[in-house]
Amino acid sequence: MTDPFFKRLRKYYEKVGEVIRGEAEAGAIFPNPTDKGISRENIYAEFLRQHSPSKCNILYGGFLFDENGNESKQVDIIITTDTCPQFNFHNPDGKGKTFACVEGTLACASIKSLLDKDQMEDSLKNLASIPPTKPLDKRVLPLLKIKNYEDWPFKIVYASAGLEGDTIYGHLNSFYAANPNIPEYRKPNLIHVAGKYLILRSQGAEKLGDSSLSKGTFYLLKTSPDIQAITWTIQEIQTRASASNHILFKYDFIINNLYS
Repeated sequence: MTDPFFKRLRKYYEKVGEVIRGEAEAGAIFPNPTDKGISRENIYAEFLRQHSPSKCNILYGGFLFDENGNESKQVDIIITTDTCPQFNFHNPDGKGKTFACVEGTLACASIKSLLDKDQMEDSLKNLASIPPTKPLDKRVLPLLKIKNYEDWPFKIVYASAGLEGDTIYGHLNSFYAANPNIPEYRKPNLIHVAGKYLILRSQGAEKLGDSSLSKGTFYLLKTSPDIQAITWTIQEIQTRASASNHILFKYDFIINNLYS
């Protein structure tokens, strides 16, 4: 029998789902954004802010870069660890666009009002452009195993409305069939259309009931989509935030490259 607390927690997540779907005022669950006209991007960022570990910085996006100066395309929301440098001189209130180093970025999200074929492909191309992370090598203790670091950051496509799940699922697989050079680790981990479905890319450790998921395969899930998407997202951010405590992130390459 489900513990009463978890029944209440489920109702809590259901209320969060109502907010991000736009069926309830943001003030019903979040204390800050009470404006009914607040954008979906701001609502989703506030959801992440209120549920991510306190060591996380929630940024309103821009682009990600690596130590060689490679830059991604537009990313709407970026979540970094607390040791990652921030570049907010032109973003003093924290609600404008900025940028971040891919090393130290835990998650990022592409936000769409309506997820159709064109908007989905735009998100997929933007996420595919994120520079790769460096191998961990000696940056972690030898006995500590951090799996799938090449798949960092956790990549989300979120939309408040969209085409039916089977249609988007078909477009998704067709896109990657036509773009075989995009590596698995630069495909979205989660696609969430509020109130309708989520598409999860398995990393090989997940289970649905008693069934293990095949690594690299996309799964279309329609049962309690908001609760599933919310809890998967929170769990994956927390897992990366915890693992980041054990990684030696160094950013001296920024100084070294300024005058090269």
